[in-house]
Amino acid sequence: MERFIDIKVNDEMYSIVFGVGKVIFVLAEALRLEGCYAFEVEYDNGQKVYYTEDGRPSWCKDLNNCTRTVYYKDEVNFDNLENQPRKKVLKKHQIDRLRYMDILEMLSPAGAWIDANLMPDIMVDNAINDGEYHLFREMVLEDEIAG
Repeated sequence: MERFIDIKVNDEMYSIVFGVGKVIFVLAEALRLEGCYAFEVEYDNGQKVYYTEDGRPSWCKDLNNCTRTVYYKDEVNFDNLENQPRKKVLKKHQIDRLRYMDILEMLSPAGAWIDANLMPDIMVDNAINDGEYHLFREMVLEDEIAG
């Protein structure tokens, strides 16, 4: 699904990882190749990320196995972002186990808890290696919320 075909320089974007940013580069439509990077966003923290037309970020090792992490800013309901504080600080072995089980969440620089699989691996690895365990929590599963 090519979501960002008509994207323009200075469009305001929101990344679930980095927060608010602006498009600083858009590749001319005639030069784009399917599945390749089409635009670049610079975030308020100075981070720059390239994205495909369907919003897959440049840090993904396998673009076919990546999820969209960027949205137009006006599409995001900021009241619905999950940013509740963690209940307890996990230990390293708990973080490793939850990551292996794909139920680990990380507090993104944007200020919301998101699936750690959506974060750049280097950010997750650095936080673990630096002992920043307060940035992690066990994912709240949908059936736990309902029941």
